[in-house]
Amino acid sequence: MKPLFEKSGGYRKLTSFTFATLIHLGTIRFCKRFIPFREDTLGKTTGQMIGAARSGRQNIIEGSERSGTSKETEMKLTDVARASLAELLGDFEMSLAERNTIPWSTRSGDYQTVWQLTPPPFDFSEDVMHDY
Repeated sequence: MKPLFEKSGGYRKLTSFTFATLIHLGTIRFCKRFIPFREDTLGKTTGQMIGAARSGRQNIIEGSERSGTSKETEMKLTDVARASLAELLGDFEMSLAERNTIPWSTRSGDYQTVWQLTPPPFDFSEDVMHDY
């Protein structure tokens, strides 16, 4: 008998989820270090940046979980994740501009090094949550 819903989930094994998790954690640290409370008294910039990073990660999770019932919903949520991370990139660009700094050129060695980062493949066991 064929199951009612296809298998879904598995987001912990996605490279996009790994990067979104690192981006979320890195954004929290960045905001704590470079946007002190006195410079962001309403917490708006920090809240928006951390919220966008969280949204990117959480929408990957939700899209993956919904993939068993609706590929369309999975695609929409993946697009929301992508858009949230693009919004975050815009906030980081503005943060650099506020400090009279410009982003790396796409031809710079530093940019190329970061752009080519790929986490090594991971050999998951049956306990994916613990392994992650």
